[in-house]
Amino acid sequence: MEASEEETTIMSLGPQEHYPLPDGYAFRTGVPDAATYCRLRKISGLTPRALCAVQAGLPHTLYGVHVVHGSDIVGMGRMIGDGALFIHVVDIAVDPAHQGHGIGSAIVDAIMRHICSTIPAEIYVSLMANGEAWRLYERFGFSNVFPDARGMAIWIDRP
Repeated sequence: MEASEEETTIMSLGPQEHYPLPDGYAFRTGVPDAATYCRLRKISGLTPRALCAVQAGLPHTLYGVHVVHGSDIVGMGRMIGDGALFIHVVDIAVDPAHQGHGIGSAIVDAIMRHICSTIPAEIYVSLMANGEAWRLYERFGFSNVFPDARGMAIWIDRP
């Protein structure tokens, strides 16, 4: 299937705007430690994950960033996938005490810039938008794929 002219433009130029972090915040590449990851998911409203699963999964991250404020990690995001054909953006989470300052936008911006600067050719970038987060992702060129495709998932929980 050929990409439309609009899709090709988005992928070749990357995000049209730059979303820097506010003063007092800084990026660190990589993912936070497992306990911090679990804490950020829980307090930001994402589904909590078991520590053993987090410890097994985080090392397989293709690219991750986290945001620090002083000595505290207050935000994170990462990309997973095969690095050439498919990328899935996950774990965009910001501590509620630091929300409303553009930190989530800056995290998505950093991940999208990384993707656009490192992909070998075309790549399909997907994500799942919880609640109203789709408004954030639309600013980066993401769009609802329904009815052409339907996101599907299954939770498998080992007792």
